[in-house]
Amino acid sequence: MNRNTHSARANDHRTTDVLVVGAGPTGLMLGCLLRHHDIACTVIDRRDTIDPRTRAVMVHAAGLEILDTLGLRTTVEDAGVRRTRIDFHTRHHALFTVDFTTLDTPFPYYVNVPQPEVEAVLADHFTATGGRLLRGLRYTGHQEDEHGVTAEAVTDDGPHTLTARHLVGADGASSTVRTALGIDFPGITYPMSYLLAEGAPTRPADPDASAMYIGPAGAVSLLPLPHGAVRIAGPVSPEALDRDSELSTRHFRDTVDALGFGPALRFERVDRIAHYQVHERLAERFTSGRTVLAGDAAHLNSPAGGQAMNTGFGDAWALAWRLAALDAGSPAPLLADYDRERRAAAAEVARTTGVLQLLDAMRHATTETARDSVQRSLTGYAEAWSQLYLRYHPAPTPAATPASDTAPAPAPDTAPLALPARTGHRLHPGARVPGHRPEPGHHTCLHLPDATPDPAHLPPHTRTAELTPTQRTWLPTGTTAVLVRPDGHVAHTLPTDPHTTAGATAETEKEAA
Repeated sequence: MNRNTHSARANDHRTTDVLVVGAGPTGLMLGCLLRHHDIACTVIDRRDTIDPRTRAVMVHAAGLEILDTLGLRTTVEDAGVRRTRIDFHTRHHALFTVDFTTLDTPFPYYVNVPQPEVEAVLADHFTATGGRLLRGLRYTGHQEDEHGVTAEAVTDDGPHTLTARHLVGADGASSTVRTALGIDFPGITYPMSYLLAEGAPTRPADPDASAMYIGPAGAVSLLPLPHGAVRIAGPVSPEALDRDSELSTRHFRDTVDALGFGPALRFERVDRIAHYQVHERLAERFTSGRTVLAGDAAHLNSPAGGQAMNTGFGDAWALAWRLAALDAGSPAPLLADYDRERRAAAAEVARTTGVLQLLDAMRHATTETARDSVQRSLTGYAEAWSQLYLRYHPAPTPAATPASDTAPAPAPDTAPLALPARTGHRLHPGARVPGHRPEPGHHTCLHLPDATPDPAHLPPHTRTAELTPTQRTWLPTGTTAVLVRPDGHVAHTLPTDPHTTAGATAETEKEAA
């Protein structure tokens, strides 16, 4: 897992366009995407090797689309197991399901793949495409001016200096970059401990589904992994374990058995056992000058729905094209837009993964009417957890900024959350176009067959293509085309009335910048 990495000599001075601190999934994905844009990038990490522990597991459809853009989807899928459903089981034999098979994507499923495997694939691709990956190099601080960033780091051999146009802190929940910037990380810590074990199950897992088992006082997820292994993890009981205490296999088994599902949640062999705390936190801002936060350094949320790695991929996807545009001399406030859009997106992820009250509703759904109501409330969860239908809301005018524009720190959920179904998805400005594959650095104009736009009214080098039949159903009333940004989100819609095209074009060019 450590091939194609480099080590640096003491006092070595290196220059790059973008310096990324942290070689986890977010940092390595960003590095790969920047190389896809032909941007020089160096990724550093304090660890000498990839952490072998399986942390994040699930890669959803939006993440698979990004991996496919890089030509890495098949490799990642080969290291994991494909699943199409999440089933929720209760003690009174109710079954609730979140089904991913009808999503608008070539990949209507998710993949359970251990995080170290994903990191290995990304690291190999990053270095193979010209990226520099330096391990055993610990970031200690940086300074910046109008020309760029000068970062300091140390190894066992001594200090190092690295310079770059921009610095990205993708160094995890305890981010040293975020601390150096003095950015607060408010939020909550769940009062109970989450227990985790991995190994060979007594019973083979369902070949199509991951599952959650909901008992009277707790719940666990069962995630199938490669080679017939599974992970069982969750807030099994309301007790909180001491951070430094060891968890025995027997304690794990007895606690999980108390949920009442017997052999369905038992191991034939345990390979790993641990306990951890769950946090929901959101950095007060994601940018500071030429420095940007991404991934767990910027946001943490509940493991429900498997969103952590995917949200980090979304940060990388949103950031890469902006850094490429800035490198090309764009004067637009692209990092401020990244801050606004991705901070709101992270807050929305926290909202859709706060499912404690939803689990409680399942726990008490003992009648057919109650069960039907709970199943209806699951409408929209596949869409939300796939991250295919994300919409960034336009920036408010400075004269009237609503209080809700600043995403609040996440709070515990207080009621089962009903999410919008994708039948309401429309290609308004900021909306993601599911299944669309943008070209690096280029806008795309998607139009009706008889409404080819005048290239003179579009940003330079814009690609054009006809809207697919599905995309046409998402087209807002009165529009014939949408201008799509390099990250697959709508920059602007184009109207039916040709007499309004000039005004719309001016606004289009402003937003596309």
